[in-house]
Amino acid sequence: MVRGLVVSLLAFTVAGAVALQAAPGLRSMNNDHFEVVGLHLRSVSYVNELSVYSIQIAERYLDREGMAFPSSILISLRPEEYVDFEGDYRIRLAERGSVQLDLRWEDSITLERTCRAISEALLVQYAVYNHGTEAASNLRSWTVAALANDVYFSLRPAEFSGLLNRTRESETSLLTAVVEPLHSETIVTSDSGYWLLQAMKSGPFKRPVVRSLFQQAVAGIDIEEALTAAVQPTEPTAGVLLGQTWWADQLAALLSQEYEVIEPMETSRLWLAALTRFNEPLTLESGETELNLRSIWLHRAQPEVQELVQARYEILRLRMTRINPAYFNPAHSLAVLFQSTLNDAPAHKFLHSLASYLSDWEDAKEMQDELDIILKEN
Repeated sequence: MVRGLVVSLLAFTVAGAVALQAAPGLRSMNNDHFEVVGLHLRSVSYVNELSVYSIQIAERYLDREGMAFPSSILISLRPEEYVDFEGDYRIRLAERGSVQLDLRWEDSITLERTCRAISEALLVQYAVYNHGTEAASNLRSWTVAALANDVYFSLRPAEFSGLLNRTRESETSLLTAVVEPLHSETIVTSDSGYWLLQAMKSGPFKRPVVRSLFQQAVAGIDIEEALTAAVQPTEPTAGVLLGQTWWADQLAALLSQEYEVIEPMETSRLWLAALTRFNEPLTLESGETELNLRSIWLHRAQPEVQELVQARYEILRLRMTRINPAYFNPAHSLAVLFQSTLNDAPAHKFLHSLASYLSDWEDAKEMQDELDIILKEN
């Protein structure tokens, strides 16, 4: 049985999504940009949620119209014994310029590497869709490092201190060495690529300029000349500012800052709201079922529901350290609610946890709305 499933899993990368849909026992989930397949719903749901979150971060730098891909990026979660490539993952171009991502799905793969794989697959697909198949090899390496770390550190803010310490103890890279390497030739260190993006965001640029520079690099353009032109002072008597000088100064300023790792209230609000929605019906033994926070307890004995809730619980735990204090209580209550479902809690305990979450959620929203009114009046 397992061998048959794996054969089907391997075959889908050639035959496409149609073969996947027909494969018995395989699990799949999809969103607007990715389709994830694997042998276990919990893993599939986890990666699906992570890919959705990655898209939300990527939309800060990429045009939504440019991400209207004709087909989804296929992510295949492969057990070790059925991996036929080196490293943690492999990205390939399939028919009609669609991208396939094969992940070595073992305990050894880290969240950081998974973020890297998803970010790289997304940028390769964006480059190909907007600039042709040759753009996959012309993609600038720093963009992958920048987006991957932006996703990773937003989920694991505690790891950011390690990045700060590493960078403070190392020499400043040459700007040319950061922006020039192609994705197909050299991988820019994650640290340098990430800091370049942060330097542009913290500089005098408006958001459209940052987006334009990032998208030029995704298209394969060396942005050093455009970046240097953009940082020139506006005063007529000021001298020419070298790109390397700007880069060194910006990096030094970034490294000297004190950092907060708490996200804005609205970000926490939107994310928690999304985490409580179950947009796609789940096919159970009793038939196709629409899930919500109340019905997950009714179907708690179903393995599919357990795996789905477990995946969301793990994503919630990852981000708890970053959640805005205004939304910490509903986030904690939601975690308790998920635990009640996973632990097969009695009905009265589940209903208590549901009522606590709904109460905390309304309190947090009311607090935010009141603060927004005060800020607008001032």
